[in-house]
Amino acid sequence: MPKGGFMKLIKNIILIFILIIISVCIVLFYRNSIKMKYNSEHTYGNTAGNLFNGGIFCENSGRIYFSNPEDDGTLYSMNLNMLDYKKIYNDRVEYINAAGSYIYYSRVNHKKEKSKPSVFAFKNAGLYRIKSNGKNIVSLSDTPCGLLNVYGNNIYYQHFTNEDGLKFYKTGIDGAGEKKLSDEGILPMTIADSVLYYSGMKKDHNLYSMNLKNGSISTVYEGGVYAPILIQTEKKYVYYMSVTNNYSINRMELNGKNNAPLIEERCSTYNISEDGRYLYYQVDDNENNHIGVMDLTTGKSQHIKEGNYKNIHIAGNKVFFRDFEDKDTYYIPVGLNNTVSVFQPPVLN
Repeated sequence: MPKGGFMKLIKNIILIFILIIISVCIVLFYRNSIKMKYNSEHTYGNTAGNLFNGGIFCENSGRIYFSNPEDDGTLYSMNLNMLDYKKIYNDRVEYINAAGSYIYYSRVNHKKEKSKPSVFAFKNAGLYRIKSNGKNIVSLSDTPCGLLNVYGNNIYYQHFTNEDGLKFYKTGIDGAGEKKLSDEGILPMTIADSVLYYSGMKKDHNLYSMNLKNGSISTVYEGGVYAPILIQTEKKYVYYMSVTNNYSINRMELNGKNNAPLIEERCSTYNISEDGRYLYYQVDDNENNHIGVMDLTTGKSQHIKEGNYKNIHIAGNKVFFRDFEDKDTYYIPVGLNNTVSVFQPPVLN
């Protein structure tokens, strides 16, 4: 073989070898991009208080994921300084959970105010997973779902069908192993150490616990409990709205001892900072309606804003809440502070 031909053959072999390496790298990169990344055992998707209030704000890894009130509830994110806004996906969302590389949420596109009826509209509701960069959206359940809570590598959620009504289900974050856990439409907002704490909804309003590993159920406290939130500081405390005491906000130890009201007025919702120090609440007695805050270390209370408000969320050292008519969303710094600002995120394409 002539020398020139031999060199040409070597160059072709090298070129083919390089192309093979590039092709292998592309395949490996693609497989890695779609490969499911799992969570550690005790990963949380959102706080119990945020989920009770609709889950429209959620903090994870230096970002706040939220349902943008200026863009028909579409899924957005921003940094902790409320800058660097990004539109993630054009779904109206509720019950946002962010864990690891993914965001999980309830799609509620049928609630969009600006949408028009279309013969092409389908799957307007369901349980979805998407990467935090807005890619690789996956339907985990195409039936309407209510409150959902990601814990470890499972999603616990309220599952609805016209035939069965509202039930309590779980499924893996990869969509595998869907299973009904209860015929009761349990609010799965409070999970700690693989135990779900919830209030009865059918025959009573007792506080129950469900071991999520074996499904066993125990009665924790007999009384009128609604929307329990477990906070652990020096002790494990359960906060709840008292069905038998005009929906006052109470606190007790997990064993039921030292049960006492904190806010004796009738309330419609509440939330607690993750460090267990500040209690935010909406008084709804038709005489003194306002949103307020209590410092649980001192017992001092402060009015934040008079009127009717809902959807109290805590994320990024900010407290977000909406007026009852969904006209405005507000925020304040966490703490005894009534410096209220209007939350007006941009609308992005």
